[in-house]
This record gives sequence, C-alpha cells and structure tokens, in this order.
Amino acid sequence: MENIILNTLKCFILLQLHFGVLAGGTVLLNKKFNMPGELYRKMLHIVSVFSIIPIVLPATNWISAFLVCIIFMLEAYFGTKFSNLEKNVGMKQRKAGEQQKSMIYLYSTYAVIVLFGWGIFKQPWIVVLSVIAWGIGDAVAALVGKRFGKHKLSGPMIEGTKSIEGSMGMFLSTFISVFILYNRHTSLSNVGLVVLVCFWIAIFSSITELFTQNGMDTVACPLVAMTGFSVLTLVVGNI
Repeated sequence: MENIILNTLKCFILLQLHFGVLAGGTVLLNKKFNMPGELYRKMLHIVSVFSIIPIVLPATNWISAFLVCIIFMLEAYFGTKFSNLEKNVGMKQRKAGEQQKSMIYLYSTYAVIVLFGWGIFKQPWIVVLSVIAWGIGDAVAALVGKRFGKHKLSGPMIEGTKSIEGSMGMFLSTFISVFILYNRHTSLSNVGLVVLVCFWIAIFSSITELFTQNGMDTVACPLVAMTGFSVLTLVVGNI
C-alpha cells in the first residue's frame, strides 16, 4: 500500500511538471507570437495527449496510474470550473463548459484504458499506443482539414463539415506514430504483420473520428484503439 501511495505521488508530481513546462511554454509562446487559434488549441491538445507518458511510464503498477488519472481529472475540472484559467491562457471555449467536459472525458478515458489495457491485459504499452492512436491524428486532422480541406464531407452522421484531406491526414499520422511505437514494443517479428495491425488501427481510428459527434472522439477513438490492441493481445499473447 505504501508503495502505491508513493508511486502515485511521484507520477502525479511528474504530471504537474509536464503541464507546467510544456503547457506553460505553449501559453508563453502564444502570448509572444499570437498563434492562430486552431494551432494554439492543438498544441495544448498535444500536451494533454503526451501527458499519458508521465502517468504510465514511471508507474510501477496500474493502480497508481489509474489513481493519477482520477486525481488529475478532478484537479483539472475544478481548476477550470472555479477559475478564469481559459481567459488567463487565452483559450476561447466553443461552448460553455467545454474545458470542464474535456477534462472529464479525457482523463476518465485514460483511467478506463489503464484499467483494461494494463490492469486486465497486463500491457502498459496498450495504454500509450491507444492514446497516441487518437491524439496525434486528431490534431493533424484538424490542422490539415482547416488549411487544405477542399473536398468536404457532410451528412447526418458527421458533425459540421469535415474533409477528405483532414481524414487522410489523421490516417497517415496515426499510422506513422503508432507504427513507430508498436514496431518497437511488439512481440511480432514479422514487419508485414506490424504494418497490417497499424493500418487497421489507423483506419478504425479515422472512421471513428469522422463519425463521432459532440467532442466524444476523445472517448471513442482511444477506446477503439484499445479494443484492437487488446484483441491482438488475446490472439498473440503480447502487443
């Protein structure tokens, strides 16, 4: 029990440092250079995506990582709810309460992935891979779609207007980022199989992002990726 408490405290402190340095640095850059709004949002988004690293990698057990997710979710939620944090960092909300909901969605999803990917399937890298499969691609999709999106996608199942270019940007960036990590940590020795796994993870993540509404891609995409890696673990015995 003492080990869990100390390890949880250690990971939580590292997570605070992660946000203090990277998010703080991003805020300072924005104040100095007045970055485009979408770029600024996605840079902070990437900081949140990579916050999974200090949550998982320094942890010696899944319980500590799970507790850090829950504690930070509460801290971030109440910190944004009862302060002018968005205004102070120059963040414009698209909807009232957007930041509070985002913190709940994001870190409760991280907690679920830790519980299943690490706690049940005993694979901490499932957690990291599942988050990366969503986070980097989501940021690229928004930036590419906004800048280069000429072929629009719309329909009753698509929120707003998205683009083929944005979806392709998500697919390619997800595939590349997952391949780099997965190829390093998988027990598969056949590179062709590694490519095939990353291809389908990227495909399903991109489709999920395209059809998910109300900001729920934060939840749906990592869970879809986790499901894929978990099924693979059952078949192969390791990621």
